[in-house]
Amino acid sequence: MKQRFLLVAGGVDKKGIVYNLTKVLKKYNFNIEDSSMVMLRRTFSVIMLLSAKDMSAMEPFKKEIKVFAGKYSMTMEINKVTEREMKEYGGQGRKYMISISGADKPGIVNAVTGILYKAGANILDLETKSSEKVKPHAYYMMLEVDLPKTADSQKLKAALVKAGKKLGVHTAMTEAENSIL
Repeated sequence: MKQRFLLVAGGVDKKGIVYNLTKVLKKYNFNIEDSSMVMLRRTFSVIMLLSAKDMSAMEPFKKEIKVFAGKYSMTMEINKVTEREMKEYGGQGRKYMISISGADKPGIVNAVTGILYKAGANILDLETKSSEKVKPHAYYMMLEVDLPKTADSQKLKAALVKAGKKLGVHTAMTEAENSIL
């Protein structure tokens, strides 16, 4: 029976992380179902949803992955994910893309995600970037959200615009096409 695991790792970026991590995963017959890997300035982070059918070599795998994490000075956590947990969120609403841009300051992510939470939205993807090349520092946030069909998208958009004015940032929200992935 197939089992799933969530792998989360991060540390200072070094060449060879992805290749050597996937080499260990391949050796123990893990399939990478979904993944996201990103470099944040000089740090590198990995999130992977893994699956495996044969778990008889779990102890040697844990030892080898610990050696890998030590070699690359990475923190790493691997947790089992149940089928029930995988089916818990179905994402049956409408998808929207939201962008935020303006001067960087504390509280932007909290304000925007608070509005989304109150609207019943589920955040599918969130990416932030800041640039110190200009004064004040520029800030960008892109989100993909799933909004329940019963939620009022215009009311959500108005709440985001109002919060944006208070924070001094520009907000935009557009409906996205649903994809097969």
